[in-house]
Amino acid sequence: MGFRFCSLSSGSCGNSQYIETDGMKILVDAGLSGKKIQGLLTSIDVDPGELDCILVTHEHGDHVKGAGILSRRFDIPIYANEKTWEAMKEDMGKLKDDNIKIFNTNSDFEIGDLGVLPFNIYHDAAEPVGYSFYNKTKKISIITDTGCIDKKIGKHIKDSNLLLIESNHDENML
Repeated sequence: MGFRFCSLSSGSCGNSQYIETDGMKILVDAGLSGKKIQGLLTSIDVDPGELDCILVTHEHGDHVKGAGILSRRFDIPIYANEKTWEAMKEDMGKLKDDNIKIFNTNSDFEIGDLGVLPFNIYHDAAEPVGYSFYNKTKKISIITDTGCIDKKIGKHIKDSNLLLIESNHDENML
């Protein structure tokens, strides 16, 4: 299969991206209500109870609003770096300790058959990240709310088979 990708929502109202491989079903961000995300997943024939994890780019509400709810409802682990966890933990509500997963930014890790590289981006958050995902010979990269793309980010997203870039509206930059 390689990858199946669907942008469920992107923008200031809420962000959530769905990625599926032969062995994994994940969300990158869950910035809508749990009910809304469940409905969006169902609309693409995905059972929300089959999600393996949620990876968070940063702590802002339009990226995490439904994460805690989905984690509790379906026993889903949530991955974020330590600074992001500290910044969002009160918004998550009570989670099982096993569902709190902390990674190191700029360090590869694996979740099932999915290679993951979280990398630094530019945004006004505790420690915002973009992600590159690897499965077999395919690569997907996701960057949200970044203010710019520099050579370091360019290196991480190079050779992506699919690249999603979502930016904030900034009149000064325009």
